[in-house]
Formats: sequence, C-alpha cells, structure tokens
Amino acid sequence: MEPKLSMSTVKGYPNLPLNDKINTIHFLNASREVVTTFESFGKLFKPVVYDMNGNIEKLHKHYLQDKTRNQFLEDLLVDDVRDKRVIVEPLLWLKRALEMIEAFFTNVLNDASSQEDLRQHIRDAYKCTLQPFHGWIVQEAFSVIYRWIPTRSQLFGCGEQLAENMKYLEAFLKPLREHLQRINNLYSAHNLNSTRKV
Repeated sequence: MEPKLSMSTVKGYPNLPLNDKINTIHFLNASREVVTTFESFGKLFKPVVYDMNGNIEKLHKHYLQDKTRNQFLEDLLVDDVRDKRVIVEPLLWLKRALEMIEAFFTNVLNDASSQEDLRQHIRDAYKCTLQPFHGWIVQEAFSVIYRWIPTRSQLFGCGEQLAENMKYLEAFLKPLREHLQRINNLYSAHNLNSTRKV
C-alpha cells in the first residue's frame, strides 16, 4: 500500500536568507501545499483544512489588490497595521496552524522509537501551539479529530519509503521554521500577538 504522503513531491517553502523578505505569493503557494498535505490525514481534519484555506484566501485577496505593493509579506503586514488591520488575524491564525503542523512533523522526525501510533505526537503539537488559543468546545472537538490520525506507516510508508520520506521531511521543515520565525518576529515587533480565544 502506498503511503498517504510523498514528501519528495512537496516543493515547500523557499530558502529564506537572513536579510530577505518573505515573498507573499511564494509563502501562500507553499502554505496551500501544506494544507493539501494535511488534507491527506483524513476527512475528520476537514475543519482545520477549511480554516487554513480560508485564511490563505483572505491573504491572497488582499495581495491581489496591489501585487507590487504587497509583493512581500512584511510590507503587506506593516501597511495593514497602519490602515485596516484586515490581514493581521488571518495571518496570525495561519501561522499558528502551520506551527502545529511543524511541531507534529518535528515530533515524528525526532521519535527515535519510530512508534506507529502518532496520536501522542499530534496531541503534543496541538497543546503547545493552538490549544492555548482555543476555548473548551474547540479543544474537545480537536481531541476527537486527532484520535483518528493515520499511523506512521499509513502516512509515510515503511522501510525505504519511510527513510526517504523522513529525509525529505527534514529538508522541508528547515525553511518552514525560518518563515515562521520571521513572522513571529514581525508580530512581536508590532505587538500583534493576540491572545483572543475561539
């Protein structure tokens, strides 16, 4: 049986040199790809997929209003902070969801025992990323969702397939972390880290 994920086909986020800005459309395209990857986890994950896609579309719509001015995510965010604050929340929630996925993949990659059951990995990832911003009802809903996550071999395969997927997963995570750190720095610099719960 073929695994649900083939990380070798995932383009992911471009490398982000220290002084370079985040290209908005490259970031959005890579984020769409992550959502597609997350979709393969199963139908129960559709609420997360729907939420992430919704935030990506809000950002994309804002980008299209002035592609030149909004070429870089930093400029788009700074302009938004000064003006309407239309994208502050969508980008924040997208970032948090991406942080959960990054934490989950990191947990899987760093699991020396290569356990089949990945529920603890996604539970731990959720607890340290999205859970602090979710109310009780959403937390309960998510606790049902992550019980149905596929096993390691279902997601990543076995033997050589698993080894190859882990190699490409490691390469995928580095630029994702760089993008998330850059966005976190932006939110901290402008004091935008909302603690509002949903």
